[in-house]
Amino acid sequence: MAHRDPMTAVSGHTISPFVRRPAHPFRTLLSRVLMVAVTAAVFGLILEYGFHESPLPHDVLVAIEVFAIAVFVLERFSRLIPLSGAAAQLRRNGLDYLLIVAGAVVVAAEWQLYRQPVRRVGTVYLITLQAALVARFAIGLFQLQISVAKQRLQPGKFMVGSFLAVILIGGLLLSLPTATKPIVAGEKPHQWRDHVINCVFTATSATCITGLAVYDTGNDFTFRGQVIILILIQLGGLGIMIFGTVVGLLIGRQMSLHESLVMQDMLSHQTLGHLSRMVKFVCLVTFAAEAVGAAMLYPMWNEADVANGGRVFWSVFHSISAFCNAGFSLSPTSLVPYRGCWQVYGAIMPLIVLGGLGFPVLHELWTRTTAGLRWRLHRRFAAWFGHAVPSRPRRSTYSLHTRLVVTTSVLLIIGGAVLLWFAETPTRWNKQHRTRMNDVVEVKATPDCMSAMPADERLAAAVFQSITARTAGFNTVPMDERSISPASHFLLCLLMFIGGSPASTAGGIKTVALAVLFVAVRSTLRGRPGPEAFRRSIAQPIVARVAVITVLMFAMVSLVTVLLCYFENASLRQLVFETISASGTVGLSTGITPSLTRAGRLLIILAMFAGRIGPLTLLVALARRQRSVRYDYPEEQPIIG
Repeated sequence: MAHRDPMTAVSGHTISPFVRRPAHPFRTLLSRVLMVAVTAAVFGLILEYGFHESPLPHDVLVAIEVFAIAVFVLERFSRLIPLSGAAAQLRRNGLDYLLIVAGAVVVAAEWQLYRQPVRRVGTVYLITLQAALVARFAIGLFQLQISVAKQRLQPGKFMVGSFLAVILIGGLLLSLPTATKPIVAGEKPHQWRDHVINCVFTATSATCITGLAVYDTGNDFTFRGQVIILILIQLGGLGIMIFGTVVGLLIGRQMSLHESLVMQDMLSHQTLGHLSRMVKFVCLVTFAAEAVGAAMLYPMWNEADVANGGRVFWSVFHSISAFCNAGFSLSPTSLVPYRGCWQVYGAIMPLIVLGGLGFPVLHELWTRTTAGLRWRLHRRFAAWFGHAVPSRPRRSTYSLHTRLVVTTSVLLIIGGAVLLWFAETPTRWNKQHRTRMNDVVEVKATPDCMSAMPADERLAAAVFQSITARTAGFNTVPMDERSISPASHFLLCLLMFIGGSPASTAGGIKTVALAVLFVAVRSTLRGRPGPEAFRRSIAQPIVARVAVITVLMFAMVSLVTVLLCYFENASLRQLVFETISASGTVGLSTGITPSLTRAGRLLIILAMFAGRIGPLTLLVALARRQRSVRYDYPEEQPIIG
């Protein structure tokens, strides 16, 4: 009996083994040249647009860009040979060919209108296809992420690396001379070092959607710098992997199993089969909510404020900052000048709440709502046309996750607003003289403080601060010690420590963690064997993970606060407030952020980064692979209490 290769034998039938066709040497060489040329062209664009006077001559930069574009076009069209695979290539890289065709159309139109091929057509060609160049570089970075994701790399490490790369690139772009005003950077070497640290601080705050700022975003950064900050906020809000997956879906690429697992870790979604639809839903909801919010905010701004940047840019910037819970504002005093506008409560607050609920909750609420509306429409049309009325779909209960998120969020908003309203009553605060230890202490309250407002206006401010303290970082009242009572500062610290919901743009230990801790304590006090909520049992590993997250968050806040007390000259209340705001990626501040020392700024950078990634994810990413053991130690119960 002749021996058959096991690779060619399946169920007794002989098949031809799959042999991958080797890449053509010319195409391989062209791809490598393209990689070098595109990288050089991107750095050329940075030199051209990032400096007032480019270090290289303009003709050299243009030659590099023209060469990169020529190699890019040649490499793309070489992939259409042989023609039998051209259709698949067009589907796979349709974005590249679309940009090339768009550039050719613009060049042809310029040639037909002006008949100046050397100057005008060449300039328009470069300006048009520079978009293709940057898009190709972005797609190349995405493909690099996918190639790394296909390896045996843990999702936590991959997420840490992605955010770190974006922060470093953002800090580099913000430190360019054209991104900030000339007076900000300074001329001395130590000023440049501080300037770079401040730009990295801003990039970290934007990518980690915190909102703490050393520089004034609206006055110290140029329009280019503000656009860079806005892009970093959007990237940080949606997540690096979500953006990469959306780009991959747009160019017709399917996700592998490992990529789906990485995305599942980012979105906290349990069903791999629905992950692609989940990512599309995230993208659609994000841009739709931001567009509606920008349209509502358009008439709110003062003419003096929007003179630098325009009303449209201000609306888009604050809408994205609100939905991504970033807290960045182009106004030096955040939203304090606009607290009397209805858009602050009718647009900013809903955007913050939607961004802080989490995309799995939004997806479930949307699915249930649209299912009921579809059934009502079908019943109405069936009655009109005399068809059989469809039966009502069986009403299923909401998931435990959604119930915990919605219930906890509502209770925190209402409870926080009521407590803040009582803590800022004029009878307890805003007195010109208070007696403490038989001494008369003078307190000069600011005119914008909550205690000086009427009852209804103070209630609106309390509701807004209760919402923004857990996620966003906007403020309609000053946050310094003279404007907010110690009780209010303590309440705000608790809300910032809790944060928003899982798989959202918020930080903190999350609302579900607080709910699980509460039901675990309640079940223990009632003598139940395990935590229970809404007639559902919660697994003990979930309780253990929540305890680990809470302990790590508390340990990080304590460590950073102790170090800040050593390096900074500020009160303990200010330092604790700043640390919890950074660790919870909130962005509220008592005003000490610009005056932090270099060591203090580095500590806040680490706190913002760790708070965005999550203490547990950061610990898992930095830890070694766990080893399983084949033994258990004897059990013993220590004395508690």
